[in-house]
Amino acid sequence: YDFTIPGEATGVTVSGTATSFNSDTDDVTIQLIESGASEPAYEAVVKGNSANYSIAGVAPGTYTMKVMKQNHVTREYTVTVGAENVTQDVKIHLKGDINGDGRVNTSDVGKANSHAKGTSTLTGYDFACADVNGDGKVNTSDVGKINSHAKGTNKLW
Repeated sequence: YDFTIPGEATGVTVSGTATSFNSDTDDVTIQLIESGASEPAYEAVVKGNSANYSIAGVAPGTYTMKVMKQNHVTREYTVTVGAENVTQDVKIHLKGDINGDGRVNTSDVGKANSHAKGTSTLTGYDFACADVNGDGKVNTSDVGKINSHAKGTNKLW
């Protein structure tokens, strides 16, 4: 006879710590999206700036892990699931917080400004954190917005 005991998950567990900033009460959403799919196959929602998450019963395959929280820049990781449990720690930054220290300050203004002037290049997630107006570029508009936030004159969130 083939039978499954209720409550016993098949597949493996993907777990880890999700680090974020600002509000300790906003939801941190962690999704696993199968290659080629648009809707998540699995999802966990946790609260806290250092929150442990766990997603049980994940089938083998390669997934895009999407991590989201209000006022943060969504981050994606590639997670490959096989026969063993997977530990994937994740960290997301506040919009404008390029260096990921939890604050938007002159350090972030400098990084954005260097990119806008062409003296250094931001790539990947750092670029996404600096592109505060979401136009796909990091230029003087973003530098000004990050600077205004750092000075407290006009908040990004």
